[in-house]
Amino acid sequence: MYKKKITFLLFIFLLVGVFIKFSNEIFSRYFLNKLSQWSERTVTAELVDINYLKGKINFNDLKISNKPNFYDKNVFEVKKLSIEIELLSIFSELVKINKLTLYQPRFFFEIIDKFEKEKNTIDNIGVVEKIIKKTPPKVYPSKKKDKNFIILNFSIKNSKTSIRHQTSKEPLIINLSNMSFKNIGNGNSKQYKNFQHYKDVLKIIMGDIYFRIPDIKLRKFLKKKYKLK
Repeated sequence: MYKKKITFLLFIFLLVGVFIKFSNEIFSRYFLNKLSQWSERTVTAELVDINYLKGKINFNDLKISNKPNFYDKNVFEVKKLSIEIELLSIFSELVKINKLTLYQPRFFFEIIDKFEKEKNTIDNIGVVEKIIKKTPPKVYPSKKKDKNFIILNFSIKNSKTSIRHQTSKEPLIINLSNMSFKNIGNGNSKQYKNFQHYKDVLKIIMGDIYFRIPDIKLRKFLKKKYKLK
């Protein structure tokens, strides 16, 4: 009788282990697919560790692929991306992320002046072309319900940016400040104090990169191309 109970318990533990592993793979693919859709790039990670009880998700060695015909393989890499999320909020209109931390992120930026029939400037984030050509914003199909998100605490630690331009053979490596933000999202939330739209936060980060560029000519070039004030 005792052996039967032990065997049954081992069988239950085995089923639980298989279920957790299977569900981890499903959620890993779900999150990576969502990130790929949002960034319109291929997103991969060496390991995705999920703790359902604490609502923690860790992406190790996460990478976002670069556009074709650019030097670096990836446009973004991060040693570890840690998320503390209210998992049930994934199925609601507002995804609530209590904490998001980027450890050792690295952004690879490249801007190129192409000379074909006429001079044309391109970059690997698809921004400068829109500014030069005054391309209207992309129109997305209307949705019955918008999917919004809020990040209560967002931190960036030990980050670097690599900037490539044909005026220099080697990329310019810039060490960035550690940064912390609160209440970041994509909606117009009134229930959180000092709410910031994620695009405004990106502008702050880009501003930190820009003002750390020691090359005055490169800074003037970027200011002209990106219509910086």
